Amino acid sequence: MTQRGISTAVVLVGGLGTRLRPLTNLLPKPLLPLLDIPLIGHQILWLARNGIQRVILAAGYKAERLRSELLRHDWGLELTVVEEPEPLDTAGAIKFASQGLEETFLATNGDLILNPSLADMVAAHKAAGAAATIMLRRVEDVSHYGLVLRDDTSRVIAFLEKKPEDETGQRTVNAGVYLLEPNVLHLVPERSSWSIERRLFPDLLASGAVIHGHLPARPYYWIDVGRLDTYRQAHRDLLAGVVDWCGPWVSEQATISPQAKLVAPVFLSGGVRVGPEAVVGPFVSLSPCVEVGEGARVEDSIVWATARVGHGARVVGCVVTPEAVVPDGESISDRIVMPK
Repeated sequence: MTQRGISTAVVLVGGLGTRLRPLTNLLPKPLLPLLDIPLIGHQILWLARNGIQRVILAAGYKAERLRSELLRHDWGLELTVVEEPEPLDTAGAIKFASQGLEETFLATNGDLILNPSLADMVAAHKAAGAAATIMLRRVEDVSHYGLVLRDDTSRVIAFLEKKPEDETGQRTVNAGVYLLEPNVLHLVPERSSWSIERRLFPDLLASGAVIHGHLPARPYYWIDVGRLDTYRQAHRDLLAGVVDWCGPWVSEQATISPQAKLVAPVFLSGGVRVGPEAVVGPFVSLSPCVEVGEGARVEDSIVWATARVGHGARVVGCVVTPEAVVPDGESISDRIVMPK
């Protein structure tokens, strides 16, 4: 349990994942594999390591698929999938999923991979007597983000729209992680589409409630896996060892020819077969039962389970989906490869 009893997190996983199509035509975004852990699994593991005992997934799109896939695993905490009756946006979904909670709880966006400690955030929230605390991160280029402005006590005093420069010099933006007192959700109408960023937080600020802006003292890893480029970047980062729950690994159940070459960092699952004279890496993950043929080359790519890279083929900067085949001798780069 985190400091002073924060034991529950509501995680938002209701989006359609449109920016990740066609990958999300095959799997809901929370299940996209990253080193054989579903995207949402990385956040669940982070929460478990921070003492969270119960995670409620606020789901919509393909909720039953999430339930059947995720509840088969032991994540080290209690996991529940709550399906919203219709799209409720962020605050509406949090209110629906958190019914019955009477203590301070965490709420997060579900497409994040991150690793800050939560203990200091909880302590700061309590010390400030805050109705809500927003985890912040500092960015160099502020033009893509709305800014969260704080006073010298870290109390939030304004939410600023996107602008080319930050005259305040704070450069702090919303990281998508919140501590909430249950009573703040009284401002959210029942079964309404209501945004936490655009409606709830401004309403709280206008009411005079204390919103604390928490910028962790130590730099932390953070990425929003909402687009193909950030999906691929997260894959590279995880292989580079940015978090402590996963990283490069070669399964003992992988069959690798003595004449093959692995160029670190790589991740090879059980059932993978790598033929003679093949070169795999750097920054490659091969999911279960992937076959890489003789003389093939795979680099900077994500190859999902049961895919095949043919003899002498070259694959660079690609995502190869289940049962897809890269034909013998073919050279491809920067593509999504789907089954024909």
